[in-house]
Amino acid sequence: MSNLIENLKGFNILKDSVIPALIMLIIALVFLLGTPFVYEGQNYFFFGGKSLYNVLISLFLLIIAGGLFFISNSGDRLVHFSKETRIELRKVVWPTREETLKTTGIIMIAVVVIAIFLWIIDAFFTWGVQSISSINIF
Repeated sequence: MSNLIENLKGFNILKDSVIPALIMLIIALVFLLGTPFVYEGQNYFFFGGKSLYNVLISLFLLIIAGGLFFISNSGDRLVHFSKETRIELRKVVWPTREETLKTTGIIMIAVVVIAIFLWIIDAFFTWGVQSISSINIF
């Protein structure tokens, strides 16, 4: 009996290909698409259009769909990716407050200079179009 329990500890029905990923995806989509929604002002609803029940049902079905995702292989990969991302973010050397303030100031000055330049170019083109449109050829 203990041998059977030891063998079953590492076995997960959903991850060890007993239920194919396609069936898992279909189940998740059924829960996701089973939520009530509003389309072009017409309420497709349960419980006679009471919006609180619609929201609660939607949240419940979305939580079930999310739970099915997280116990699947794709969910495992997402969790693994998130953990690796946190590890890499700890390795990042973040700028000091002074460096952040200096670069922010430089960027703000550059934005103002470019805005003035574009304003001058726009004024020039506006003047050119008005000059051309004021000529009566016909």
